[in-house]
Amino acid sequence: MRFPPSNRVVWFGVLGGGVAWAAQFVANLFLTFAQCNAPPGRWLLPIHDWEVGLSIAGVLVGVSALGVSLWLYRRTFHLDHVAEAERRGLGSAPPTGRLSFMAMVGLTVNVLALSIMIMTGIGAPLLQVCQQS
Repeated sequence: MRFPPSNRVVWFGVLGGGVAWAAQFVANLFLTFAQCNAPPGRWLLPIHDWEVGLSIAGVLVGVSALGVSLWLYRRTFHLDHVAEAERRGLGSAPPTGRLSFMAMVGLTVNVLALSIMIMTGIGAPLLQVCQQS
């Protein structure tokens, strides 16, 4: 690898989708509580529109993180170019093996987070607002 990526890029590739899903979940929960637990007429929010918008924003961040992970994986999946010092464990900063592992973790986590965000973006607007079970 000619120029190794920064740690921020690597960690965005790993955590971007999961953090976007967590932010989407908490924001949707907050909006639902604000709409359903408030006195009548206090919050008149278009909850379904907000849920779809938050889902789209989260999916965009998740797709970006997935793209970064895929880019890192494609740059590091052939470990035959790794220097002999790194193979012996003397390492370099950052080690190519670590980048490859983190990219695989990012690919897995981001696909799962994207699946959850897409299901939420499709399913939540189909539900009735403030339905008590």
